[in-house]
Amino acid sequence: MQQLIERFKDLSNAQQLAVGGGAAVVLILIIVALVVSGGDDQPEPTASSSTTTSLSVEGTTTTITSEASTTTTIADDPTGQSWPLTGVIDASAEPTAPILVAKIDNSVSSRPQAGVADADMVVEVLVESGVSRFLAFFQSVIPNEIGPIRSLREVDPKIVAPFGVAMAHSGAEAHNITAMREVAIDVGDPVLGSSAYGRDPDRPGTYDLMLSPSAALDRAAPTTGETWFFFDESAPEGEQALTVDLAFSPLFDLNYRWSSTDGGYLRYHSDSAHVDDQGTSVLATNVIVLFVEQLDTGRRDGAGSVVPDYQVTGTGEAVVFRDGVAIRGNWERGSQDGFFRILDDGGRPIALTPGNVWIELTPIGRSLGWE
Repeated sequence: MQQLIERFKDLSNAQQLAVGGGAAVVLILIIVALVVSGGDDQPEPTASSSTTTSLSVEGTTTTITSEASTTTTIADDPTGQSWPLTGVIDASAEPTAPILVAKIDNSVSSRPQAGVADADMVVEVLVESGVSRFLAFFQSVIPNEIGPIRSLREVDPKIVAPFGVAMAHSGAEAHNITAMREVAIDVGDPVLGSSAYGRDPDRPGTYDLMLSPSAALDRAAPTTGETWFFFDESAPEGEQALTVDLAFSPLFDLNYRWSSTDGGYLRYHSDSAHVDDQGTSVLATNVIVLFVEQLDTGRRDGAGSVVPDYQVTGTGEAVVFRDGVAIRGNWERGSQDGFFRILDDGGRPIALTPGNVWIELTPIGRSLGWE
C-alpha cells in the first residue's frame, strides 16, 4: 500500500473539517473524495472500506465551566479487577497501585528508548523545534529501565494532575517544577543527586539520563483506582483505518499501521519502525488524536524557537483509532481535576479496546489522514 505520507502531500483536492471556538462549538464534517485502493491483503474490520480520509482542524477550543464525570465503568468486568489505564481484566491487577509517569525524549538522538513499549498510556506532546516528548504512564507493567529522561514543560502538570502520580523528569523552569509539585509526587531532580537516575555511557550526552523505576516508586503513593476510559471489546463501527498518517511535526510524519496479528497499531516515524532498546516494536492498542490549541509561553529555546503550551481544558475535535477503524468524536475536559472524556456525536463515551492507549496531543491545523 502506498504510504499515506505520499498521498497527502497534495491536499488541493482534499476537503477540510473546521472547528471554530466560542460560546458553542460548531462541527462541520465533510467526507473527502473516495479513493479506491487495490491489492490490500490485510483483513478489513467492520467499516466503510477502500477510502482515503483527510482531516484537518482549525480554530480554537471552547472553555466549559462544569465538570462532568470523568470516569465510566469497564464493560463486562464483574470482578473490578482491571487495570484502570488499560481496561485489561487481570485477577492479579492492583487498581490502586502507584502510577509512575516518566518524561521521555523522542528525538532521533534518543532512540531507541527504554521501557516505552511497556507503558499503559503515553501522551505525546510537541515541544520546541518540532521535537516530541512522551508522558509515559506505568502501572500494570514496570520495566527495569526507562529513558532517556528529559525536562518538564508547561503542559505536563496539567496532563498528569488528576492521577496522583509520581513524576520523573530531568528538571525544568522553576514555575514548572512548582506547578508539577502541586499535583504530583516529585521523584527528584537528578541534578540534586536523586538515586533513581543514572547515566548510560552508550548513549550520547544530553540523551543519556536513565531512570530506575523501582527506586522511583519508593516515593510513590497508591492511586484511587478510578477507570479513566470506557473499554469494550465489541467490534466498533466506523471508517476503515488500516493506516493512519498524522503530520505531527515539520520534522517527521507519524504513521500508525494496523496489524491484525499483533492486535494493534505499529508506530512508525515516517517509514522508520519505532522499536525500543530491546528491539520490540512499539504497539498501540488504541490511538486517540486530540486537536488542541497551541499557546505561546513567551519563552524561546537557545535557537530562538517558541516553547509551546497547550489548551487542554474545554472542548475539541477527536478521532479514535482501534481495531483498524476510525471513530470521529470530540473531547471535553472541564478542569484539570478530571481527564479527557472522548465522546461520539451523541455525547456517549467512545469505547476503547482493552489495552494500552497512545494519545497524540495535536496542534489544531495539522493534517490527519487514514485509509
